Amino acid sequence: MNKKFYLGIPVDNTGATFRISKDNLLAYVEGVNHDNLLPVCDKINPLIQECGITYGLLDPPEMDGNRLIVARGKKPKDGIDGKIEIVANSYLEHKEEKGPEERDPRNLALINNVNKGEILAKRIHPTPGEPGIDIFGQPVPPRPGRWISFKLGNLVELINEDTMAAAESGALVIDDDGTISVTTEWTIDGDVDFSTGHVEFYGDKLTIKGSVRGGFTVEANGDLTIGCNIEDETIVLAGGDVTVKGIIRSQNTMVKTGGDLRCSAIEYARVFVGQNLLVKDYILNGGCQVHGKVSLTGTKGLVAGGQILAGGSIKVKTAGTSAHVATHLSAGRDPLLDIHYEGLIKEQEALSKKLEKIEAGLQKLGKVCQNRSKADAKIETIKKSLEEAARIILKQMESNREKIGQLENNLGAMDQATITVLEKAYPNVTIKICDTSITLKEIAKGLVFFFKNGEIAARTLE
Repeated sequence: MNKKFYLGIPVDNTGATFRISKDNLLAYVEGVNHDNLLPVCDKINPLIQECGITYGLLDPPEMDGNRLIVARGKKPKDGIDGKIEIVANSYLEHKEEKGPEERDPRNLALINNVNKGEILAKRIHPTPGEPGIDIFGQPVPPRPGRWISFKLGNLVELINEDTMAAAESGALVIDDDGTISVTTEWTIDGDVDFSTGHVEFYGDKLTIKGSVRGGFTVEANGDLTIGCNIEDETIVLAGGDVTVKGIIRSQNTMVKTGGDLRCSAIEYARVFVGQNLLVKDYILNGGCQVHGKVSLTGTKGLVAGGQILAGGSIKVKTAGTSAHVATHLSAGRDPLLDIHYEGLIKEQEALSKKLEKIEAGLQKLGKVCQNRSKADAKIETIKKSLEEAARIILKQMESNREKIGQLENNLGAMDQATITVLEKAYPNVTIKICDTSITLKEIAKGLVFFFKNGEIAARTLE
């Protein structure tokens, strides 16, 4: 291509100039107006032929300001850069827009929770782009999309070259530089309130430095530490241990743990503890169901009002008050095991009734078959179906019998539990071990209550 076409060639006696763009995608005439338009159009074809334009000729040419476009090539379409697409369920849910009527100001979804093995991100490959064609019929290569690499942080893994997954359950964290991580520990510096919304965490340890304010829910798969208090009308659920300063003014609060519960005080709340309950100061009108032991041996060590149901032993400094408030202490009867046991018994009864109906149905089919000379395929199918159902029920009942036997052994061993009053128990305190109970009529000091020969007995502290 002669350079003169890039620099510009005058169109004879018109005052206009013919040019080709440096990228060979455009041929045009500059300086075109109403006065010289027709002369330019008459004289342009020889220049087009001279420079060898073969593609994109415009008929008629197009005006663009003071330029007359005579040929236009096809621009290349650049490739799309590769990208990392976050596909974790919680992340996608948080991005969904909801209408005002669906929004709850407490559902802020502060944490992007992920499960172990969950797919976190996928690599979208770059595209090569589409080539263009210049006005001389030559291909114009596109800019290919740029490749992108994963930035792997802690507790993530590649399950193939284009897919990242969580190595542990926890919170998805995406840094400003694009690094993707999972953390099994999470800290909230202040309270759980409208600034955080309800809190749910799948990892090993959740720490809340402030309080859980009224009306909010906290769910943690692992351990939970709360620096201040749990207030009224809250729900706190944890799969592991819970440590909290106090559960206060909590008539409508429920706390449930899979492990130990450690706190200074409980006021009115319903508490379900998967292991041991360790309280430093007092329990006031609480409803406590504890799988293991209960200990109130700290500064005050007082239980007043309400009830404590424990599978293990109970040890307190003081039970009841001088006002003789009804206080119920029950040891050696795990409420959680009781619920499981009763559920299995009811299930056995229901399975037994189903089995009776199936056996009755099989007997009727047997009589029908006796009255027929030839076997009926439909009846045989029904018979096999009933026999299979009976087999499944019998297998389930056998499994339940084993579980019931184990539970009865565990429940039977609980008569070894004791209730210890280190300092004083007031009248109207009920002491119950297994299924036997007594209610104190006078003050008892420094005693250990235990189960013996079907009765509640007591001995002084050594």
